[in-house]
Amino acid sequence: MNNSAAALLAFWNDVDPTRDAAYNDWHGGEHVPQRCRVPGVLWAQRYGQAGCVTTARYLTLYGLRDARVLGEDAYLALLREPTPASRAMRPALRNLSRWVCRLHQCHLSEATDALLVSTSIEAPSVADVLVLSERLQDASPLPWTTQGQERERVGHWLLCRAADGMDPTGALPTGAVRYERLPAGC
Repeated sequence: MNNSAAALLAFWNDVDPTRDAAYNDWHGGEHVPQRCRVPGVLWAQRYGQAGCVTTARYLTLYGLRDARVLGEDAYLALLREPTPASRAMRPALRNLSRWVCRLHQCHLSEATDALLVSTSIEAPSVADVLVLSERLQDASPLPWTTQGQERERVGHWLLCRAADGMDPTGALPTGAVRYERLPAGC
Protein backbone atom coordinates (compact mmCIF):
# COMPACT_ATOMS: atom_id res chain seq x y z
CA MET A 1 0.00 0.00 0.00
CA ASN A 2 1.30 3.42 -0.99
CA ASN A 3 1.26 5.68 2.09
CA SER A 4 2.62 8.73 0.26
CA ALA A 5 -0.89 10.18 -0.04
CA ALA A 6 -1.30 13.84 0.92
CA ALA A 7 -5.12 13.83 0.74
CA LEU A 8 -7.94 11.48 1.61
CA LEU A 9 -11.41 11.00 0.19
CA ALA A 10 -13.71 9.45 2.80
CA PHE A 11 -17.10 8.31 1.55
CA TRP A 12 -19.79 6.99 3.90
CA ASN A 13 -23.00 5.49 2.55
CA ASP A 14 -25.91 3.16 3.03
CA VAL A 15 -27.70 1.29 0.27
CA ASP A 16 -31.28 0.17 -0.25
CA PRO A 17 -31.34 -3.17 1.64
CA THR A 18 -32.86 -4.94 -1.37
CA ARG A 19 -29.76 -3.96 -3.40
CA ASP A 20 -27.11 -4.82 -0.78
CA ALA A 21 -25.64 -7.89 -2.53
CA ALA A 22 -25.64 -6.12 -5.91
CA TYR A 23 -24.02 -3.09 -4.28
CA ASN A 24 -21.15 -5.11 -2.84
CA ASP A 25 -20.55 -6.93 -6.15
CA TRP A 26 -20.55 -3.62 -8.04
CA HIS A 27 -18.63 -1.56 -5.48
CA GLY A 28 -15.84 -4.06 -4.84
CA GLY A 29 -15.69 -5.46 -8.36
CA GLU A 30 -16.14 -2.39 -10.56
CA HIS A 31 -16.48 0.96 -8.81
CA VAL A 32 -13.47 1.00 -6.49
CA PRO A 33 -11.11 -0.70 -9.00
CA GLN A 34 -12.17 1.88 -11.61
CA ARG A 35 -11.26 4.72 -9.24
CA CYS A 36 -7.93 3.06 -8.45
CA ARG A 37 -7.00 3.44 -12.12
CA VAL A 38 -7.38 7.24 -11.96
CA PRO A 39 -3.94 8.91 -11.98
CA GLY A 40 -3.32 10.24 -8.48
CA VAL A 41 -5.59 7.75 -6.67
CA LEU A 42 -2.91 5.81 -4.81
CA TRP A 43 -4.98 3.26 -2.89
CA ALA A 44 -8.46 2.41 -1.66
CA GLN A 45 -9.90 0.45 1.23
CA ARG A 46 -13.54 -0.55 1.76
CA TYR A 47 -15.16 -1.15 5.13
CA GLY A 48 -18.59 -2.17 6.35
CA GLN A 49 -20.47 -2.57 9.60
CA ALA A 50 -21.98 -5.86 10.63
CA GLY A 51 -24.87 -6.24 13.03
CA CYS A 52 -26.34 -3.13 14.63
CA VAL A 53 -25.70 -0.20 12.34
CA THR A 54 -25.62 3.15 14.14
CA THR A 55 -24.38 5.27 11.24
CA ALA A 56 -23.69 4.71 7.56
CA ARG A 57 -23.07 1.01 6.98
CA TYR A 58 -20.24 1.47 4.50
CA LEU A 59 -17.07 3.56 4.47
CA THR A 60 -14.58 3.78 1.62
CA LEU A 61 -11.22 5.52 2.02
CA TYR A 62 -9.17 6.65 -0.98
CA GLY A 63 -5.57 7.85 -0.63
CA LEU A 64 -4.90 10.68 -3.08
CA ARG A 65 -1.72 12.29 -4.36
CA ASP A 66 -3.49 15.56 -3.45
CA ALA A 67 -7.06 16.88 -3.39
CA ARG A 68 -6.72 18.28 -6.93
CA VAL A 69 -7.06 14.71 -8.27
CA LEU A 70 -10.83 15.04 -7.75
CA GLY A 71 -10.96 18.02 -10.12
CA GLU A 72 -8.88 16.48 -12.90
CA ASP A 73 -10.30 15.15 -16.17
CA ALA A 74 -9.77 11.44 -15.46
CA TYR A 75 -11.84 11.56 -12.27
CA LEU A 76 -14.47 13.98 -13.59
CA ALA A 77 -15.02 11.74 -16.64
CA LEU A 78 -16.09 8.92 -14.28
CA LEU A 79 -18.70 11.22 -12.73
CA ARG A 80 -19.98 12.47 -16.11
CA GLU A 81 -19.92 9.12 -17.91
CA PRO A 82 -20.84 6.38 -15.43
CA THR A 83 -20.92 2.75 -16.43
CA PRO A 84 -24.40 1.21 -16.79
CA ALA A 85 -23.94 -0.52 -13.41
CA SER A 86 -22.90 2.75 -11.74
CA ARG A 87 -25.85 4.60 -13.26
CA ALA A 88 -28.22 1.89 -12.01
CA MET A 89 -26.73 1.86 -8.48
CA ARG A 90 -26.72 5.62 -7.83
CA PRO A 91 -30.45 5.87 -6.90
CA ALA A 92 -30.06 3.01 -4.38
CA LEU A 93 -27.40 4.87 -2.38
CA ARG A 94 -28.52 6.57 0.84
CA ASN A 95 -27.07 8.73 3.63
CA LEU A 96 -24.09 9.85 1.57
CA SER A 97 -21.34 11.82 3.27
CA ARG A 98 -18.30 12.76 1.24
CA TRP A 99 -15.28 14.33 2.89
CA VAL A 100 -12.23 15.52 1.02
CA CYS A 101 -9.45 15.85 3.56
CA ARG A 102 -5.87 16.94 4.05
CA LEU A 103 -4.09 13.85 5.29
CA HIS A 104 -1.93 14.52 8.35
CA GLN A 105 -1.10 10.94 9.24
CA CYS A 106 -1.71 7.54 7.62
CA HIS A 107 -0.46 4.21 8.90
CA LEU A 108 -3.04 1.93 7.27
CA SER A 109 -1.72 -1.27 5.78
CA GLU A 110 -3.02 -4.27 3.91
CA ALA A 111 -3.15 -6.01 7.29
CA THR A 112 -5.59 -3.49 8.81
CA ASP A 113 -8.78 -5.55 9.03
CA ALA A 114 -10.91 -3.40 11.33
CA LEU A 115 -11.11 0.28 12.23
CA LEU A 116 -12.69 2.40 14.93
CA VAL A 117 -13.79 5.51 13.05
CA SER A 118 -14.91 8.81 14.52
CA THR A 119 -15.20 12.45 13.56
CA SER A 120 -14.36 15.39 15.77
CA ILE A 121 -14.92 19.13 15.78
CA GLU A 122 -11.76 19.84 17.79
CA ALA A 123 -8.23 18.89 16.76
CA PRO A 124 -7.68 15.49 18.37
CA SER A 125 -4.78 13.87 20.15
CA VAL A 126 -2.80 11.74 17.71
CA ALA A 127 -1.81 8.91 20.05
CA ASP A 128 -2.51 5.47 18.49
CA VAL A 129 -4.26 6.98 15.43
CA LEU A 130 -3.79 5.16 12.12
CA VAL A 131 -5.44 7.89 10.06
CA LEU A 132 -5.74 11.55 10.98
CA SER A 133 -7.21 13.86 8.37
CA GLU A 134 -8.69 17.36 8.33
CA ARG A 135 -11.77 18.07 6.25
CA LEU A 136 -11.41 20.64 3.48
CA GLN A 137 -14.53 22.77 3.65
CA ASP A 138 -14.51 23.93 0.03
CA ALA A 139 -14.80 20.47 -1.58
CA SER A 140 -17.38 20.12 -4.34
CA PRO A 141 -20.39 17.84 -3.79
CA LEU A 142 -21.13 14.99 -6.18
CA PRO A 143 -23.10 16.32 -9.16
CA TRP A 144 -25.48 13.34 -9.42
CA THR A 145 -26.97 13.24 -5.93
CA THR A 146 -30.67 13.92 -5.50
CA GLN A 147 -32.70 15.55 -2.75
CA GLY A 148 -32.50 13.48 0.43
CA GLN A 149 -29.57 11.25 -0.59
CA GLU A 150 -26.94 13.12 1.41
CA ARG A 151 -26.44 13.22 5.17
CA GLU A 152 -24.45 15.91 6.93
CA ARG A 153 -21.63 14.52 9.05
CA VAL A 154 -20.50 16.75 11.91
CA GLY A 155 -16.85 17.49 12.44
CA HIS A 156 -13.66 18.76 10.89
CA TRP A 157 -11.39 15.82 11.73
CA LEU A 158 -11.54 12.15 10.76
CA LEU A 159 -9.78 9.65 13.02
CA CYS A 160 -9.28 5.95 12.42
CA ARG A 161 -7.83 3.72 15.09
CA ALA A 162 -6.99 0.02 14.87
CA ALA A 163 -9.77 -2.27 16.03
CA ASP A 164 -7.92 -5.47 15.14
CA GLY A 165 -7.85 -7.81 18.10
CA MET A 166 -10.69 -6.02 19.92
CA ASP A 167 -13.84 -7.92 20.82
CA PRO A 168 -16.29 -6.94 18.04
CA THR A 169 -19.21 -7.18 20.48
CA GLY A 170 -17.53 -5.07 23.17
CA ALA A 171 -18.24 -1.47 24.07
CA LEU A 172 -16.77 1.15 21.75
CA PRO A 173 -15.26 4.48 22.69
CA THR A 174 -17.80 7.32 22.65
CA GLY A 175 -18.61 8.39 19.09
CA ALA A 176 -16.60 5.60 17.44
CA VAL A 177 -18.01 3.18 14.89
CA ARG A 178 -16.41 -0.18 14.16
CA TYR A 179 -15.91 -1.00 10.48
CA GLU A 180 -14.63 -4.33 9.13
CA ARG A 181 -12.50 -4.51 5.99
CA LEU A 182 -14.24 -5.58 2.76
CA PRO A 183 -12.67 -6.69 -0.54
CA ALA A 184 -11.73 -3.68 -2.67
CA GLY A 185 -10.69 -5.29 -5.95
CA CYS A 186 -7.56 -3.18 -6.36
